[in-house]
Amino acid sequence: MSRGVFYRQGLPEDSEHFERLMLLSAPRLLPAVFGANASRVLKSLFRHKRNLYSFEHSRFIEVNGKGAGMIISYDWIAQKRERLRTGLLLFKYMKLRLITRLRILFKVNSVLGKVGLNEYYVSNIAVYPEYRGLGLGTELLMRGEDEAKRAGAERIVLDVEANNQDAIRLYSKIGCTPAGKPKRIIIGGDTYTFLRVSKAICSEPAIDAITT
Repeated sequence: MSRGVFYRQGLPEDSEHFERLMLLSAPRLLPAVFGANASRVLKSLFRHKRNLYSFEHSRFIEVNGKGAGMIISYDWIAQKRERLRTGLLLFKYMKLRLITRLRILFKVNSVLGKVGLNEYYVSNIAVYPEYRGLGLGTELLMRGEDEAKRAGAERIVLDVEANNQDAIRLYSKIGCTPAGKPKRIIIGGDTYTFLRVSKAICSEPAIDAITT
């Protein structure tokens, strides 16, 4: 890793960065799913352990001591174990608003976030605009691949919006290929089209060691 670039485990106090980077990764979808309080809900979930938006599943990359990007990812075991708790925490923070958005959540869950046996899911990845073009997105994905291998996963999977050509190029660069046909979600009259891409885990680590 280049001098001045530091990769580390996320911490609860990273919630502000988490919220901003999450909204950069899905600027239309997340507000459509969680509503006007999306920022508050995301930050609250992040600070809790054992849910799919937890700081435990986050890794951050810094440049000269400043937050530059983030990846949220987890294996098939965590997804199965923490799905229910994630729902309970959503109810805690959204309260009655959750009831009005259940149909939307079911739609989204029917398309996104499905994790099969021995799969490692990259939920969200984002780099602040001022740090793009430095290879940090590739670095985050390579680190994610190493973590997937250590978890015993056989495949990395990601869902990406079909019109996000920059992200598709990035995933292609590390060897991800399309898996299945595009799937669509309609929320409030807006259509979101997603591609699933995947990559078989290589036999050797992408990076020898993680800076902590």
